[in-house]
Amino acid sequence: MADVLDRIKQGKLDPVYVLLSEQPFLIQRLVTAILDAAVPPSARGFNYDIVQGKAFSADRVLTAAQTLPMMAERRMVLCRDLSAVSAAELAKLVPYLEAPSPTTVLVATVAKADKRIKFYAQAKKKKVLHELSAPKSLAPWIRAEAADRQVAIQAQAAARLADVIGKDLARIALSLEQLSLYSGGRPITAADVDDLIADTRERSVFELTEAIGQGDLAGALTSVASLCEQRQSAIGVVVMLARHMRQLGQCVVARSERLSKFDVAKRVGVPPFVAGKLISQARRYRPEAIGIALRKLSQADRELKGQTNVIKTLGRPLGERAILDRIVTELVALGR
Repeated sequence: MADVLDRIKQGKLDPVYVLLSEQPFLIQRLVTAILDAAVPPSARGFNYDIVQGKAFSADRVLTAAQTLPMMAERRMVLCRDLSAVSAAELAKLVPYLEAPSPTTVLVATVAKADKRIKFYAQAKKKKVLHELSAPKSLAPWIRAEAADRQVAIQAQAAARLADVIGKDLARIALSLEQLSLYSGGRPITAADVDDLIADTRERSVFELTEAIGQGDLAGALTSVASLCEQRQSAIGVVVMLARHMRQLGQCVVARSERLSKFDVAKRVGVPPFVAGKLISQARRYRPEAIGIALRKLSQADRELKGQTNVIKTLGRPLGERAILDRIVTELVALGR
């Protein structure tokens, strides 16, 4: 995508772009760049047509694409969401791919597509089909996004932001805007991410796994209390703990294989910064302890699903809190 954006910013526009991606943020970024380069705002009233997928008509698109621009160098036709358009209707556009209008930029977007369909196959052959995918590693992408905004972000903060938000690129971009204002010109820190972006539940979950990994029983029980006060699902907490213990188990195996932090990050599917923390925490556990921990978590899951205690505090069965306190205590003990 970076290469395509660079060409567009240099004014080197292609007559056709077919944008394929499940990431609306990436599609919108490229569409905006193409529009800015193709048609100035003052000329868009006459030279910018949008055709929605549900109202798609190949004849209408061809008519718009073959219309000459009015008082401008180019015009642009945007076809949004081709996923609902039939292969037969799309086939009518194939001849246009062979000889597109030199004064029109035709842009089509689609989230998912069968590339065996003639239109997409021909677009790929003509090298106008652009598949836009989310970056495999989010932290470097976040740092690059911050740099584009002339904002400094610490490596740990980028990793924490990726951990909190996941692969929602639009939300990451919005969060960077918020963080840049919040930090007031200084580098964005992991604490800034926790203060502004991570919600209370995410902080409590993060603090719970950190406390267990460090053998901090008091801190772990405090985090359990916080999650209970937020009325979070006890079963969800157990599922999260099981995921964390499986990650520690992978790190224990990686330790025996003498893998680097970066290799561990690839295996576990986390940023290197997070992998470093997991490796440190895994040193407290023997392989057999991980197996015992997972069996105890499985037992806790069964107990919670069969929970019938109706005595409640803060809207939760008292038994759930007791089960969570017990399993957390056992997990900390297994790591000693």
